[in-house]
Amino acid sequence: MVKRKDVVFTGFALFAMLFGAGNLIFPPMLGHNLGSSWGIAALGFVVTGVGFPLLGLIAAVHTGPELDDFAKRVSPLFARSYITILILTIGFFLAMPRTGATAYEMTLQNVGDTNPIHKYIFLAFYFLITWMFSLRANKVVERIGSILTPVLLIILAVIMYQGIFHPFSMPQTVVLEEAPFKIGFIQGYQTMDTLATIVYSAVIMKSIRHGRNLSQEEESSFLWKSSLIAVGLLACVYGALTYIGATFSGFETVGNTDLLSQIVRNLLGDFGNIILGLAVAGACLTTAIGLVATVGDYFEKILPFSYRTIVTVTCIAGFVFSNFGVQTIIQVAIPILVVLYPISMMLIFLNLLQKYMKNDMVYRIIIVLTTMFGLYQAYSL
Repeated sequence: MVKRKDVVFTGFALFAMLFGAGNLIFPPMLGHNLGSSWGIAALGFVVTGVGFPLLGLIAAVHTGPELDDFAKRVSPLFARSYITILILTIGFFLAMPRTGATAYEMTLQNVGDTNPIHKYIFLAFYFLITWMFSLRANKVVERIGSILTPVLLIILAVIMYQGIFHPFSMPQTVVLEEAPFKIGFIQGYQTMDTLATIVYSAVIMKSIRHGRNLSQEEESSFLWKSSLIAVGLLACVYGALTYIGATFSGFETVGNTDLLSQIVRNLLGDFGNIILGLAVAGACLTTAIGLVATVGDYFEKILPFSYRTIVTVTCIAGFVFSNFGVQTIIQVAIPILVVLYPISMMLIFLNLLQKYMKNDMVYRIIIVLTTMFGLYQAYSL
């Protein structure tokens, strides 16, 4: 029997796992850069930041119990290589370290503390907490949903209320070289949520099945309902943050974290830094926990190491790479995401239509062409 409370908590947990550092710092900058075109840009951002993650989760769940099943019809070697690259991208090198870097820059650095010793202590403590919460994969979703997410939602609600009902100014008209929808669509890559939901699926389903005797139909209903709660919250938050950034379009800023700091400081005054720090800590930490748990769950099956060992190594790697800072990690991510995202989106569509795809050669041809396109785009940057 599925309880409504379980569906709601799981939906909140999915929201928290997806709404991480990238989601917090990118929509305001998108609105800031596009001004009065913020609505169209936000729609593009929602497509890649909300729509494709939902489709990716549904596709991953229905392709098979193992992560490699997501790309197995291309070839077993490609499937193992593709999933491994995804895991390393979001777990070791980019998304997970970026959560720590963002948490630091939006808290200690934001209030003027640039002492490198304090930075190391902060990041060490951050990844210690991540490690502690990640040790039991089948408890991750419940812990996030019941402890951290309500706090995060309350803080975000305060920021969004102030920003929407007490705007800085009217969004300004900005001359754009590209269509705003395209800009928002590409910016949505930086959330990495489409990649994350593909590999989150195993942990999510383990949590849904844990302690419950559900039929396949009940599992599917549980997943759809909790996913719709998560993506509905994500779409609202993305739109609100993009609008708030657009009302700030007349102000000078030097980067994503700096812009968010200025916005909250102007909205909430001197107390804004404290509110911002709590919001960032919650958003980043919940995402990091989900990512580390997923990394441990996958590599435990293919490597001769325990889940605990893999989680420990992953958190150490996160500590090391997070020291490079947000902007460096973002710049490194651009060419990688330009290659991975088109491949992932095509695999999502192919898997959703898999019952109509009788020949595996269709998968191979489409993925080869998509990979070539992605590599060309990355080379052209």
